[in-house]
Amino acid sequence: MYHFLSAQAVASGAFYATETFWTAVGVPVAAVLGSGTIWAAFRVAHPRRRLICTVSHTPLVRGAIGGSLEISRNGTPLTDPHLVTVVLANPGRRDIASSAFDRGEPFRVRFAVPYAELLRTESLPDDAQAPPTRMRGTELHIGPGRLGAGTTVTYDLLVDTAPTYDFRHSLLDVRVQCTTAPPPRDPSRTVPLVRP
Repeated sequence: MYHFLSAQAVASGAFYATETFWTAVGVPVAAVLGSGTIWAAFRVAHPRRRLICTVSHTPLVRGAIGGSLEISRNGTPLTDPHLVTVVLANPGRRDIASSAFDRGEPFRVRFAVPYAELLRTESLPDDAQAPPTRMRGTELHIGPGRLGAGTTVTYDLLVDTAPTYDFRHSLLDVRVQCTTAPPPRDPSRTVPLVRP
């Protein structure tokens, strides 16, 4: 004997009211929530450390100048001086500690120029301590030293001739992103030789 369900009978027993349906739905939902909780706990315990390095340069003299112009720095003649700005930023929520510099090796920026001199270092926030810095020939060596969370350090250098950049580091467990910015095309943005 065959039994046929009427449309009314099917509608009265909706599929979403069954225990099997809610069990089937509950398992993947619980798995997703459990994975999200584990991921969130891991991120809180181990926030990712990042270092962003941005380098740009600007010629101090733009275009040809009539007559003869001699530029020197502390007795060293410069043929094509440029101002280089190196910015290191730690946008993460965790400090980059001195111990992150493997074997105490510094973060290096090589300029491939005949002359380079560090002019100024600035940290933001103002009370942040910048990692120690030194020049080795025409390489800027930064660290080892702590770079606090949310800290930005700016280094201004004077170099001779337009530089090219080479970055080297031995930082452990830090994602490093290095970018270079082209020199500005607007002549009005040229750094003056003499500031008022």
